Amino acid sequence: MGTVILTWNIQWGRGADGHVSLARQLKQAREMAEFDVLCLQEVTSGFSDLPGRPGIDQWSELADALGSEYTVITGFALERHNRAHAQRFGNAIATRLPVHYIRRHALPCPPDATPYMPRMAIEAVVQAPFGALRVVTTHLEYYSEPQRAAQIDALRAIHTEGCVRTNQPSVLGTEPEAGPFRPLAQTTATIVCGDFNCKPDSMPKRLATVPFTREPALHDAWEIAHGTTPQPPTFGVHDRAGWTEPAYACDFMLVSEPLKPRVLRLEVNSATQASDHQPILLELRND
Repeated sequence: MGTVILTWNIQWGRGADGHVSLARQLKQAREMAEFDVLCLQEVTSGFSDLPGRPGIDQWSELADALGSEYTVITGFALERHNRAHAQRFGNAIATRLPVHYIRRHALPCPPDATPYMPRMAIEAVVQAPFGALRVVTTHLEYYSEPQRAAQIDALRAIHTEGCVRTNQPSVLGTEPEAGPFRPLAQTTATIVCGDFNCKPDSMPKRLATVPFTREPALHDAWEIAHGTTPQPPTFGVHDRAGWTEPAYACDFMLVSEPLKPRVLRLEVNSATQASDHQPILLELRND
C-alpha cells in the first residue's frame, strides 16, 4: 500500500440526517483506507449553536479519537472572542507521518460587498516513505469568485516559495543549529487539497493549474488518474435541504509535477451521507 491522503469537508461532523458525529465520519474515512494524512475542513470549537450542536472543541475530539499515533494540527480561519467565550472555525490535518514543521497562512479576502468568512491554509511538511512531502489544506470562500481567485493565487505562492527554497542552499551564518533559525526541510513535492467552493470549469479552478515560469506545475490528481472522465460530484449529492442546483464537484486534490508518476489512485466516496460533502482519497506510490 502507498501513502494515503484523504480530504473531507466534514460540516462540523453533521450528516445528511442532521446528526453530528465525528466518530461516524472517522469510521467511514477508515473504511476507505487507513489514511496516513487526513485533511479536514469546517472543524469548530465554541459553535455549539450550529445545526446538530457540535461539541465544545472538535480539534480535541479528533485528537482523542485518533490517539497518540496521529498528530492533529489545528488551523483557525476564524477566531472571535466574547470575554471568556471563544469561537473558532477552520481546518485540521491529522497525520501519522513524522512532521518536519507546520505553517499557517491567512488567505486574502479582498472586499467586494459580499458575505465572507476569513479563510486560511495549513501547510505541513511531513516525511513520507519516498521523501519530504508538503501537504496544504484549505477551504476557500463560498460567495465571492474574486476572493477565491485571490486565495488560489496565495496557495500557488505557498508552493512557489517552497520550491524556490528547495533550490537555495541553507544558510545558518552565526546562528546556532539548535535555535529557531535552523533550516527547515524543503520539497517540490506538494499536495494542495480541500474544498475550493468552485466548479471544475470555473476561473479559479483553471487558475490553480496554470503553469509557473520555473517552478513545477500543479495538476489535478483526478485528471492524472482518470483522464477526461469527469470527477463525480462532491457537494449536494445527498443533503438536498434548501438546495435546488444539481450536485457538482468542488473538492479537489492538486499535486505538483514530481508527484505525477506516484499517483496510484484517486477515488471519490459517493455513497457516504455523513457530511454534505463527499470525501476524496489519493494514494501515492512509495517506491
